[in-house]
Amino acid sequence: MDLSKIYRTSVLGFFTFTLFIGCSSAQSLSCAFVPIQTKENPYPELTEFKNCGQIDNSGKVTINSKMFNQVWFNEDGLADIRIHDGIYYINKNTQLVRTHLFDNGPDYFKEGLSRTIKNNKFGFINKQLTVVIKPQYDFSFPFVNGHAKVCNGCSLKPVGEHKTVEGGQWGLIDKKGNIVTEIKYSKKELESLKK
Repeated sequence: MDLSKIYRTSVLGFFTFTLFIGCSSAQSLSCAFVPIQTKENPYPELTEFKNCGQIDNSGKVTINSKMFNQVWFNEDGLADIRIHDGIYYINKNTQLVRTHLFDNGPDYFKEGLSRTIKNNKFGFINKQLTVVIKPQYDFSFPFVNGHAKVCNGCSLKPVGEHKTVEGGQWGLIDKKGNIVTEIKYSKKELESLKK
């Protein structure tokens, strides 16, 4: 059974924040994830859970460790959790890193790296959830043949139920974050350089 297919077809839940009673420095939050497969639930789907973690005033998210006995982790030891307005990869050590929402799920790992987002900037993480290219771009495409297209000054524009990236200056980086093609071209110009 391919749980990733079941997961990918699950409907995204809505996430709510509720204040901890008597606590002004943290908020309790709901989250959604795919629970482990059980005899009673042989085909688990994305499920919302109340009070699964907290967020403090600085925006730092922590997940209650008792939730981990319910989380389904993939063969890489990762799970994804939807919290408030984002999607995060989490490992069995409760390390949590925000990723890009793509195709109704977390960004795929391409060539060993996945996009991460911090302060509305894109960077890249590896499967150990280590940031290998710090978030510094307004958008990035995944790596293909050792390079990723990145832009600054671009923005996401809705097109139906999807989004497209428009404007800005584009270039290429390698998997170490080195600039391979200077970030100064339009998207169309960058495409013509690659031919």
